Amino acid sequence: MNVRTFLRCLIALALLGAAPAVFAQAQPGLPLLTGTAGGQSYSLPVQTLVFLTSLGFLPAIILMMSSFTRIIIVLSLLRHA
Repeated sequence: MNVRTFLRCLIALALLGAAPAVFAQAQPGLPLLTGTAGGQSYSLPVQTLVFLTSLGFLPAIILMMSSFTRIIIVLSLLRHA
């Protein structure tokens, strides 16, 4: 191994070793907004995410709360009995 190859390998290892430190960024937590009265609320993107998630579960919740699902299950069990 000559000196040039050794220097190239040394530089490459130094660059690869420094890469995680260069690209490291602090992880932000959930952004809380502090009001003037001391109250806290979530920021608009977090509120939007929670709203859209709850919108996705809404049809399942409505079906579970209605008696239609129970009637269909009971009639299906009676038909197979």
